[in-house]
Amino acid sequence: MLTDLIKCEIFLVPQASQEEISDLIKREEITHLANTRFALGEISFQDYLDCLEVAGVCIDEYLPVIDTNCRLAGF
Repeated sequence: MLTDLIKCEIFLVPQASQEEISDLIKREEITHLANTRFALGEISFQDYLDCLEVAGVCIDEYLPVIDTNCRLAGF
């Protein structure tokens, strides 16, 4: 349940080059691994956010979305 609430999605645009697609796949792998490790309690929330930043996630946009998701789920 937690992994669904905090997951981060990286979208592919149709005109992406092979290099851009490869980069997006790497970023998706980083966010997925961070999500899994955080949900299992293996990394701290700060480490989780650091991983997302490495993957190019805008934390300032991400956190309000997660806050909303958690509130709607009753957390």
